[in-house]
Formats: sequence, C-alpha cells, structure tokens
Amino acid sequence: MVVEVEKSGSLARLRAFHRDPLGFFVALQQRYGPRVRFRMGPWDFFLLTDPSSVGAVLSHHQSFFHKGPGLDPNNPLIGRGLLTSEGDAWVSKRRRLAPVFTRRNIERMQPTLASIVNQELDRWESGQWFDLEARLLRLSLTFAVRTLFADDSTGHKAIEEAGQAVQWLMAHFYRRSRSIWRFPYHIPGSNRRYHARERKLHSFIRNLEPHPRPFESVWPGLTENDPERLEEIATLVVAGFETTGHAMAWAIHQLAQDEAAEERVLEEGHQGAHRLWTEAVLKESLRLYPPVWLLSRRAIQDAPVVDDMPLPEGSFILLSPWIMHRNPDTFPDPDRFDPRRWLAGSDTLPPYAYIPFGAGPRRCIGEHLAQTEATLVIGEIVQRFRVRIQDPHPAIFPGLTLASQNGLMVMVEKRLH
Repeated sequence: MVVEVEKSGSLARLRAFHRDPLGFFVALQQRYGPRVRFRMGPWDFFLLTDPSSVGAVLSHHQSFFHKGPGLDPNNPLIGRGLLTSEGDAWVSKRRRLAPVFTRRNIERMQPTLASIVNQELDRWESGQWFDLEARLLRLSLTFAVRTLFADDSTGHKAIEEAGQAVQWLMAHFYRRSRSIWRFPYHIPGSNRRYHARERKLHSFIRNLEPHPRPFESVWPGLTENDPERLEEIATLVVAGFETTGHAMAWAIHQLAQDEAAEERVLEEGHQGAHRLWTEAVLKESLRLYPPVWLLSRRAIQDAPVVDDMPLPEGSFILLSPWIMHRNPDTFPDPDRFDPRRWLAGSDTLPPYAYIPFGAGPRRCIGEHLAQTEATLVIGEIVQRFRVRIQDPHPAIFPGLTLASQNGLMVMVEKRLH
C-alpha cells in the first residue's frame, strides 16, 4: 500500500530537502512507511524503501524506467557514457567494457594494485594530522589510471589535480540536479567554471598513455576514432573514483573506532589467511555509509510494481540504500558498526535489502574491482599503521556520493613488527 501525502506543503518539503536531504527522507519514511507518494515543488515523487518494491523497480520491471534526474543525459562531459545511456546503447556500452571487470581479469590486476598501495603508504608519515578522505580519493583515481587506463606516465600531481576537478564537477552535478534553474550547458557565461573543469579533465584523459599490461584495460573497447570515447572514459573516472575513495575512507574511519575488529583484521593479515574479517568490515561500512545513498528512476510509462501499485508515467522514483540499510527489522541495532553480522554470510537477508552497488541489470559494473581495491587498502593500512581519528561523528555531506562535510582527519602511527 502506498501512503499519499497531501499535496499542500510541496514547497516546504522542497526547502526541507535542500536543508537536510538525509533527515528529510528518514523523517518521511518514519512517518508514512516504506511506500510514500508526495509532491516536492512541482514534481511527483515516490519514496520506496521496502526490498520488494526496490527489486521490482531495479530488476523485475526495470524496462519501465530510465535513470532519474541525478545525472543529466544532456551533460556534454558524460552524457553519452554508460551512466546515463539507455536501451540498446547502454547494452552495447556495457558489453564493450565487461571484459575489463571480470573476476579473472581483476585477479591479474592485483600485483599492480598492491604496488600502487605500497607506493602510497610509503608516503604516509606518523604524527601528522591529514585528511584520510582526500588521500584515499587520490589513491582511488591512481588505481583507475594505472589499471583501467594502463597508464604509467601520468604523474602524482596531475592525478591529484584531475581528482580535484572531478570532485568539483560531481558537486556541480549535484547542485544542478537539485536546482529548478538549469541553464543549458552551451550557454558559456553561466557555465564558465564547469567548462574550465571539463577542459582540465579532457586534457588529463587525452594525455593518458596506455602501456602493455598482463590484464585487459579499457582501450580495446574504445577505438581511437570513437566519437564517444571521451565521454566513456570520463564516465569511468566519475563513476568509480569518488565512490571507491569514499568507501575506503569511511571503512578505515569506522574500523579505527573498533579495537576488537581492528585486531582481527591485523591477525588475518599476519596469518596470510583469507580476509573474511576485512571483507566484513567493508560490507558493514558500506551498509552504514553507502557511497551512492540515493538512486533515482523516472517512469517512462505507467508501471505496475508491487501488488499492482501504479507508478504513473513521468513520476520520479527514489530508492535510498541509506534508509534501507538502517531498517531494524533487517539489521538489528542498525546504527551500530558491527562487522560480525556479516561473518555468517548474507544469505538470510531479504533480496534487495542490501544494495550498496545497486541491483538488477544496471548494478555497478565495477563492483568486484571496487571491493578488491578497498579490501586490499583496508588490510594494508591496518598492517602498517594504528589510526587515530579526530572526530568520531563527522558531519556528512550527501552529494551524488556520500562524503564527509569537512574531511576525515586522522593521524597514523607506524606499527613495530
């Protein structure tokens, strides 16, 4: 059953959403339940947070929906890339990139990934406060440059500058998605700063120089004369860079507050055992801090979902992993960081109750690579350092990805082995 909220107050809801998106959606779900229809400004929305409805939208009836307003398909940077494409164009792009993201190919990447992590951690110094989030975002982009794009020549400084441009662009996309006033991208004056960052990122991409690798990179699927080549590469940078970087940072920040879990991860590394605890730490952090905290879809025709619940053509569907992952019926004591809940596996969870990488055909193509990178980074940081945090409850910024408001300040101390 869908609970319909009265149409009056739609502008007040829009203002509340702008002030505190996470609090707004949590309050809406707590007051009206897991299926809510409401007006916000001039738009008609459904907030669906029960697993059966989410599964219907993302998987069982996914052909009734296109991506929602979070990323504009008219965006000249990524508008023709995998994130925003639909239909046959999306299928073609997904198939073209699929060989890069197979488990076998990612296994071949692991020595390269390990080398990158070691080089990064060799630069960390004890006794100094630094922003963990910024460091791991840069590391995430370095992973992409050295593996997906098979580049060895791009320097540390160029990667950092490109990462800053991407972060600005992601914040811009988010502000634009929430704004009633969206000036077309071809109007130069109103989009001057956007185009400056776009040019910087395009220059960065054009300067990538692929080198021979013992694994597949993206280049065989992106020919030199492909008119969509820049958009495809920019999409891979935008989609994978921030999500993985934030996921790693939140996991380390949480683990630093759980001495028992940290000791188990450390013990696992000493024994050279399969990293069950490390994987559990990552899963639990992704539960509490899903990088993509809100998924949106737009109904392209009247769509039945669950119990013949009608979703009218043109309506926007919002699905929130942030809310779903804090459902006490699914995750007892949901606000507590507890990696042990994953050690027995997740087979008892209802389907679609845990969706940090989305679900259905459009589930994140880079899921296994992101998990591999994050598990490696968590394990290596714990082996090398004790991590102290400055703020156990940092303010959260829910943009297109779930970031901290002011960074995650930490200090590390080298372990004596």
